[in-house]
Order: sequence, then structure tokens, then C-alpha cells
Amino acid sequence: MPFQEPIPAPTAPATGSGRSILLTLAAIVVIAAGVREAAGIITPILAAAFISMIAILPLTLLQGKLGMPRWLALLIVLLLTMGGALGLGYYLSQSAASIKPLLPEYERRIDELLLTGLESLQQRGVDIDPERLLREAHAWKITDFADVILISMAKVLQNFLFVLLVSAFIIAEASSFPTKMRVAFPHAMQSSGLGNVADKIRSFLVVITQLNVVLAVINWIACISLGIPFAFLLSFLVFFLNYIPTIGAIVASLLVVVIALVTHGWGVAIAMAVVQGLSGVLIGSVLQPKMLGSRLGLSPLMVLLSLVVWGYLLGIAGMFFAVPLTIIVKIVLDSTDDLRSLSVLLGDAASARAMEKR
Repeated sequence: MPFQEPIPAPTAPATGSGRSILLTLAAIVVIAAGVREAAGIITPILAAAFISMIAILPLTLLQGKLGMPRWLALLIVLLLTMGGALGLGYYLSQSAASIKPLLPEYERRIDELLLTGLESLQQRGVDIDPERLLREAHAWKITDFADVILISMAKVLQNFLFVLLVSAFIIAEASSFPTKMRVAFPHAMQSSGLGNVADKIRSFLVVITQLNVVLAVINWIACISLGIPFAFLLSFLVFFLNYIPTIGAIVASLLVVVIALVTHGWGVAIAMAVVQGLSGVLIGSVLQPKMLGSRLGLSPLMVLLSLVVWGYLLGIAGMFFAVPLTIIVKIVLDSTDDLRSLSVLLGDAASARAMEKR
């Protein structure tokens, strides 16, 4: 009987890379849609998680270096966190309420400054109608903008107690959470960088918070020295808005300069603009690169795009959490073989070169 070669068994066609890309994009769209729909629930939980990451630091200090019992250290940290947050929230709400009666006067001063500037341009030969442009500018009213801010603050305060309550439980569970993660996901915690996610995010938040405190102190000293009102409130806004990369710093600086212009004129406004510019260069170009180093690991383009994406998904709060959330996404992508290429796209050039050498 002649020898016959065995007929190979039919094999299923391999899934092409194009199909994998489409499935990945479809999964991203579905996840993004779910995040956007659940933004009202996700946002306060994220706020509580980030507050807890900062509050855990003094808890570790009290337990470790001072040798304080865990229950006493936990009680002190919870009281300080909740008391400080409630006190700050009360002060800010009172300050915002005290500003509202002054807004018509500020609006009148802005009209005068705009009219003076437009008339100066007209005298220099620019073909404009100052009165018409001023009437068109009145379509945007500072009082309407203030109402939007106050309504937004009221919504934030509605979730304030929920955020504090969740923060308290997270802080209380902080010591046992790493053990739970190691037991629940032993392979992932040992073979990837997932175990360092909390440490990396905490390190980033601590550095950014320290830099924002420095900016706020500089702003407060400048406001007191130049006689600009609401020094503490403006300094807090500088501190708070600088959690938003680039855009937040610009908005905070413009806000302080506009208040200086409305209340004291061009001289003080120019002086405050110089202070804002110098402090921004000091923090953004000198201190931040030295203190953060390569811990961020994101390209500048991806930082900007993350503001757009997370702002769309979670609203204004998403812009505050954009960088930490993107770092988490990058670490998770870097921990999976089939999605590591997306992590490379999110990273900076140094991270790409380091991975190329592996």
C-alpha cells in the first residue's frame, strides 16, 4: 500500500490585528460611555480616594515614628481631616456669599476699563464702535458667571459629607487593603507594577500639593502686600486650580490679575501679573521637574489630551483628576502584554527609549 502523507487538520483562521484593534477601540468606547453615565457616583468616590491618600501620610507618621496606637492615630487623623474640610468649606461658602453683593460694582469697573481701552484704540485709528462693542460685551455678565459658580459650589457641598464619610472608611481600611490585594490578585501584584499604583499616585499628589501650597503662600503674601481683597480666598483658588495642569494655572493667574485690576487699577495689576509669572516659572520650570523627576512618565501632549478626555467624561472634576487617572491607566496598560503598546503611546520619550532597550 503506497505511503500517503497525512492530511493536515483544518485550522481556524487567525484573528487579524485589525480585528484586535477594532475590539480594543470598541471596548474603550463602551467603558468611556459607562464612566460618563456613572460620573455622578464616580466623582465623589475619586475625591474621597485622593483625600485619603494625602491623609494616610500623617497616619503612617503617627503610628510609625511616634509609636502611637493605631486607634488613637486613626482618630486624630479623622478628626483633623473632617474638621479641616468642614471648616474650610464653611469659610469658602461665606466668602463666596460676601463677594456676590460686590459683583455689580466690579462689573461697572470692568465696563469703565473696557470703554477706556476701546476709546484709546479708536483714537489710534482702529475702526471700531466702543459703545456697540460694550453693549455686545454685556451679553456676558459677571453676575451670571458668579451664579454658575455658586450653584456649582452648592452641588459640591451636597456631596461633601458623602466624600468625607467615604474618606473616613478608606483611611480606616488603609492598613489592610494591600494585604487584600495580594491575596485577591497574587500573580498580578507580583509580576506587574499594580502593587505600586497607590504609592506612585500618592507620591505625585504629595509633590503637587507641596508645590501648590508654595504658590498659594506666594500669592497670599503678594495680595496682602498690594492690598488686594479676599487674599485667602484667591490664594485657595490658586492652590486648588493648579491641580489642573497648565490650564488651571492660567485661569488662576488671570483671575487674580483681574481682581487686582478691578480693585486697584493697572499698576497693581501689572505688579500682580509679574508675581504670577515669576512664581509660575519658579514652580513649573525649576521646582516641579526636580521634585517629580521621571515619576510622571507622561508626554506633555497626553497630559493636555487627558484634560479633554477626563473633562468630557467626568466634567470639571475630571480635569482635576486627569493626571492621576491617566497614570493609573498607563500602569494598568503597562501590566498587560497585549495592551503595552498603548502604554508606550501615553508615556514620554524617555519611557519609550527605556522600553526599547529591554
